[in-house]
Amino acid sequence: MSRVNVKLKIAIDPQLSLIFLKHYRYLPILRRQLASVGFTLTESLVIVVIIGIFAALSGPSFLNWLNQKRVDDALARIEGAIKETQAEAIKRSKDCTVTITQGVNQTITGSCLVTGDRQIADVTIDHNANNNPWTITFDFKGRNRLPSDDPGTLWLTIPDSAVKPKCLTLSVGIGLMRTGNYDPLASIKCQAP
Repeated sequence: MSRVNVKLKIAIDPQLSLIFLKHYRYLPILRRQLASVGFTLTESLVIVVIIGIFAALSGPSFLNWLNQKRVDDALARIEGAIKETQAEAIKRSKDCTVTITQGVNQTITGSCLVTGDRQIADVTIDHNANNNPWTITFDFKGRNRLPSDDPGTLWLTIPDSAVKPKCLTLSVGIGLMRTGNYDPLASIKCQAP
């Protein structure tokens, strides 16, 4: 609206002229206040760059942590399946088996798994048993039968990652288990954490 139009409207409507004149002197102050609200483009870009740098630095460590949790969860599932099979063999007073197959995305099956088979996703299972799949048999006393066929160590990794492999050792004969970190170069491969 030009100044001429404003003067005409003020001349036509006296009530409008009082309101306009009363607030007209504050318009430059309001314009300055409105112009200073918010961030400039440069400030916004700096904030986006800083957030991007933090995301780039924390991304790999977060993925490594997530993969480590997958391995830990898979180890807990396998250990739970073995313990459940052993407990059911004692409870039912009969032989029970659990079968562990090498490879990625495997399913742990068993003859006495009350809670069902265990799906191990995105984790590689490997073991040093003579046979694949490795079948572990517990007798009515919870002992690991045929100890010469069950050397007793399995380890879990995630392919193409920096995750520390985890392992589970099953003792020959009495069926005790322990978990730890797998070191292929050590004399005892499954080291306590």
